[in-house]
Amino acid sequence: MKTKFKSMLKAGILTVGLISAPGVFGLTLPSVSSCGYAAPNDNLLCYSPSPGVSVYIASSHDSFISYSANAMGQLGTTFGYTGLTEWGSLPSFGSGQIVKLFTFNNSNNGTFPDATSGTNDNHHASNADLTPAHDDQYQGEWPVGSVVTVSAMLSFMTPGTTPVFTFDLNEGPPGLDLNGMLQIKRGSVIVDTFAFDNIANGTYDPDSFVFAQHDVTVQWLDPANPACPGGVCTMDVNNNVGSGKPDFFAYAPDLNLNNYLPTDTLYFFLAMKDIEGGGEELAFTNIVTPPPTVPEPGALALVGAGLLALSFFHRRKDFHTI
Repeated sequence: MKTKFKSMLKAGILTVGLISAPGVFGLTLPSVSSCGYAAPNDNLLCYSPSPGVSVYIASSHDSFISYSANAMGQLGTTFGYTGLTEWGSLPSFGSGQIVKLFTFNNSNNGTFPDATSGTNDNHHASNADLTPAHDDQYQGEWPVGSVVTVSAMLSFMTPGTTPVFTFDLNEGPPGLDLNGMLQIKRGSVIVDTFAFDNIANGTYDPDSFVFAQHDVTVQWLDPANPACPGGVCTMDVNNNVGSGKPDFFAYAPDLNLNNYLPTDTLYFFLAMKDIEGGGEELAFTNIVTPPPTVPEPGALALVGAGLLALSFFHRRKDFHTI
């Protein structure tokens, strides 16, 4: 079992290219590094479009790093950071590009098990919400009554080895709380656990929730950017960009499926609270890949000098941007 969150990423630029599946266009998540803030905001991660400029677009949550799709898109379109241009108009991901794990309806995944339904807490299917109906909470497992092998996941991801997850936030302001985990199992033995929560210990902590905030304002300094009067840049981010489109991306840097047996199986658990009727969806995709390099701890450069405080710090200290 992982004992701590071990890896982040060096600052760098986005790379875009074609992955090997015919006709499928792939995006590579931008490299990020620590923004250099002290606790409790030391999990915030920044993108550096040019030397001396850093802007918050992601955060670490135990085993995972999470990104805001709309933050990346606005940086490419509104603020002219060309390394992020491809994120400015993300389409709805279609059949063959995603496998839904948790959804509000009964989504069929073809060769993979159907998605676990009930994430808007308004009904109970045979494999749906494990909490009582209409209680503003959700707990679910995937797969239910079947298995998903490492081999099957690798075949879907070809040629990748680290899955990237997407989350479609359909909740209104202020947002909702969630956490979860991915386990690799060998029979009944748990080989590894990758946790998504706010305690950086590599163990799933069910009482530690990550706040998926609907709206957030981000500020940074870039005197060379004509879109920033006086060199002060401000970006209002709405993390609900539309039904069916990815709002957040997340991956676990320490997860490499090649480290496991092809017959090992995957188990997912998702918990949410403060649900107000939105139909949240969690899936993994084969058209988004992690950053190209994952350096060891200690290779990170802290880039706090010259950054403005982000205005939302005073509201919530557990913000997440998956």
